[in-house]
Amino acid sequence: MKNVFYNLFKKPTFISIIFIIMVTLGIPLIVYQLFTFDPSSSLGITIEVIFLVILFALLMIDRFLLLSINNKKLSVIEMILITGYLANYYFTHDRSFSIG
Repeated sequence: MKNVFYNLFKKPTFISIIFIIMVTLGIPLIVYQLFTFDPSSSLGITIEVIFLVILFALLMIDRFLLLSINNKKLSVIEMILITGYLANYYFTHDRSFSIG
């Protein structure tokens, strides 16, 4: 278990950095929403928790790949895949990143 946390901070990749940022911002937001919003507005909290679970699954895949691929190569591969996905989304959805 100690080795997992050691690798998370000593061998960071793009996914692990995004995971750390999102958990650092997401957990306090979810706790704040639990104590201040109506119980009927729980869909937003549920979506945020699902998003964090998906990020955690991506982190586990990332840590598994880190054992078999060099750290710098993995970061480059992740950046290429994520940039390719965003470029594809940009060109196939009328060149906008809006969610509406």
